[in-house]
Amino acid sequence: MTEKHWQFYTAATAVIAVLVSVYCLSEDITGIFVHLYYIPILIASYQYRERGLLLSLFLVMVYLLLVFFYFPGNAQALIEGCIRGVALMAIAAIVAVLSGRIQAHVDALQREIDGHKKTEEALRQSESRYMELSITDDLTGLYNQRHFYNLLQAEIERSERYGRPLSLLLLDIDDFKHFNDTYGHMEGDRVLERIGATIQRCVRRTDWAFRYGGEEFTVFMPETEGDQAEVVAERIRVEFAAERFRPIPGYEESKTVSIGIAGYRPGEDMKDFINRADRFMYEAKKRGKDQVCSSA
Repeated sequence: MTEKHWQFYTAATAVIAVLVSVYCLSEDITGIFVHLYYIPILIASYQYRERGLLLSLFLVMVYLLLVFFYFPGNAQALIEGCIRGVALMAIAAIVAVLSGRIQAHVDALQREIDGHKKTEEALRQSESRYMELSITDDLTGLYNQRHFYNLLQAEIERSERYGRPLSLLLLDIDDFKHFNDTYGHMEGDRVLERIGATIQRCVRRTDWAFRYGGEEFTVFMPETEGDQAEVVAERIRVEFAAERFRPIPGYEESKTVSIGIAGYRPGEDMKDFINRADRFMYEAKKRGKDQVCSSA
């Protein structure tokens, strides 16, 4: 509860308790009615603990003053009032202590639950991260070959089911082995990183890009006819050819890529689909490299 709630409850409790006490004493009422006076005290002790005990003490003192006022010189009534007040304070103290212990256990349990939730969330994030790493190529940031086969099969099935077009690009960096052997694997890795970034820039949000293996890359494009796929392939080819590499100081070199495109044929096996794209890629190399060759 807020501080305003506490202040309101304190005032209301005091007023109600005093009114009940005055009424009971003035009418000389005993028994169950006078115990109405205890209820707000016990509630305050349970809800507010230390502050509740202070409120309880205040109300007991008011009660004793009222007893003394209504029964002046009546030692028996005063003694009974004192006994009742002491008993009431003892009960209020016990209730406050038990409330504190209960709250401590509740807080500990809540912390444990929160800890379990944090652990579960960390495990979920770790699992998600592990899954992402298991399907991603570390060097290029593209998906890896294993993920390629799983997704392509699912996309082929969807294309078969709904009769929708599907295009596949297969890319190979021209003369990459020579570059790698000449300048070393670190420089070769820079070329791979750059082609990965180029592919990511050029493909659409609905396309899927993968490192197929070595210097080969692949992109499959759902809902895409051959001519549309050729536009994307040309964009990749042109942008990658514009990249500049400096494998040694004072020397600048560019690299190119050959791309083959195949459109999925209804009833075609996934292996045959990939092989057709592969054949067109090698056809692009035969024609002089740095080209796009399509079945369209």
